[in-house]
Amino acid sequence: MTHNAPVIISQSEIDSIQKLYTFKEPTEVVQFLEKYPFIVPPLLEAPTKLRKYFPNEPIFLEVVPDPEIVNYVQLILSILITLDSPEALFRLNKFDEDWLLGQSYEVREQICTLVEYPDEF
Repeated sequence: MTHNAPVIISQSEIDSIQKLYTFKEPTEVVQFLEKYPFIVPPLLEAPTKLRKYFPNEPIFLEVVPDPEIVNYVQLILSILITLDSPEALFRLNKFDEDWLLGQSYEVREQICTLVEYPDEF
């Protein structure tokens, strides 16, 4: 009988992700990554694809509960933008087509991408 050991993500993987993204609530994000380690490789590759559409914008990770589903949280990958809305949404849709749609259903179920505007706008 085979016993599948839980997948453990290493501190170096967490460090690598923290170099690519700003964590809005670091403890929550790390706990999410530990619970869903299969999203680590896609998160490590996402910024490379993202930079084609958003070359210099800061990117964030945040764990957010779904208001409609009890005990369900998603990892939000957000891009802080200063572009106008139609252009930003066009680019986000292209990024989703290029990167997110190529991911497994399991990954797409856990990650949501969106654009955010600075508070002063």
